[in-house]
Amino acid sequence: MNINLHHLELFYYVAEAQGISQAVKVIPYSIQQPAISQQVKSLEKSLGVKLFERRPFELTEAGRVLLDTMAPFMEKLATIEDDLKGMHRTRLRIGCAALISDHYIPEILPGLIEEFPDVLTQVFELEGNNPYRRLLTRELDLVISSESPPKSRAIISELILTLPFCIIVPKDHPFTEKIEWTESFFMNTKWVALQEHTGGMQILNEQLKKISLSPSYSAGTNSIATALKYISMNLGVGFSIKPPNFLLDKYGLVAIPQTQIQPADLHISYMDNPRTRNVIESFMKRAMTLLQSHQEDFS
Repeated sequence: MNINLHHLELFYYVAEAQGISQAVKVIPYSIQQPAISQQVKSLEKSLGVKLFERRPFELTEAGRVLLDTMAPFMEKLATIEDDLKGMHRTRLRIGCAALISDHYIPEILPGLIEEFPDVLTQVFELEGNNPYRRLLTRELDLVISSESPPKSRAIISELILTLPFCIIVPKDHPFTEKIEWTESFFMNTKWVALQEHTGGMQILNEQLKKISLSPSYSAGTNSIATALKYISMNLGVGFSIKPPNFLLDKYGLVAIPQTQIQPADLHISYMDNPRTRNVIESFMKRAMTLLQSHQEDFS
């Protein structure tokens, strides 16, 4: 029997993400759903068994056996480079938005380094990037994100804050008086796109679609600070989870909560690794205490 190793790899990601559509978010290279589906079907044909039910997703007994066989190898593969190089120093690679890396991470790291003097911390700004793809491939050890974590038995997520979605405008903008989600109200509205292809903009699209509109963007950026600056220049109005008050004040803006829209959850997510377990646990306690103590920034 000749099994295609690439097909096995795709099956692993589909099984970990619990579905083909979710796997697209975590596979560490660009591949579309139809291609994944076709290649996994080829694997099933080659093995002569069905590996999972599609809707709702559920591994068959054969699928569970194959995943149990594949998982140790794939998880070890993610750390083999460090093992081969003999890198014994503990690294903590953190992925988060620039807002968090600029204003909150610097308050966490001194105490963490004091507790773990040998830890090497690296912070990666993930504006506009899928954070969980890099987490599942172990390019990152920990992610702080408001993007919904994919369904995966490998990814552990802890809720930090729940934040409302808001329309963001200058303090003297007409929207501060009243907002109505109607076609006539938003007909001529220009928007500033913040990470155009991610969750917040997808939610805006869905809301406008309900009133037979689609967003007309006047500017776009991956940076929340840049988006707020564009809004302050009257290039358009914004839509995002609520920014901290100190940023709104800096740019003379108002965030108007949209309570009819499901709020976003800010999570810390990680994958268990004996090498980093104690450091991650300490970081999480410090981060959750800090961000929850700063909850007034977001109220």
